[in-house]
Amino acid sequence: MKILLWVGLFAGVRVGAAQRPAVNLVTHNRIVIARPAAAVWPFIVEPNSWKMGAKLVHRSGSAGQVGEVFSAAEANAPFLVENVELVVDRRRTIKLYQADGALIGYATWTLDENEGKTTVGYDVYAESLIPAGSGTTADARAEAERAERKANIKRFDAELAALKGLVER
Repeated sequence: MKILLWVGLFAGVRVGAAQRPAVNLVTHNRIVIARPAAAVWPFIVEPNSWKMGAKLVHRSGSAGQVGEVFSAAEANAPFLVENVELVVDRRRTIKLYQADGALIGYATWTLDENEGKTTVGYDVYAESLIPAGSGTTADARAEAERAERKANIKRFDAELAALKGLVER
């Protein structure tokens, strides 16, 4: 009985996923900064000086804490960002979602210090839903996904290079 329940649940998820086409963005970027994690951390929790995307503005919650929410706006695509994990000098995870609450995805910065140098990682797991009835084919979605991923990897590498420049000054 349990097996049938799991199969039924899994089948439901698969059907649901097929009915909600999306362009996925999954990236993993890294850079080594010649400074300790404590010197990098303030820039991770306040990225407006080096991130190229939308600037984050405090909206609600306690500043610098889990649950703090930020507003962001990018060319006709307003979204919200929420701190969901903060481990000082180690990791910050944010949740990105639309103003209506629809989840966009998650992004995590990791800081791994070794001998006074810090490897900063930036991992993104996000998606953009394709509107129903758009007529977008699976091949077109796959091509859009490849193009988006390539553009974002380039952007995120440039952002991490800007972070490195700020911290190492």
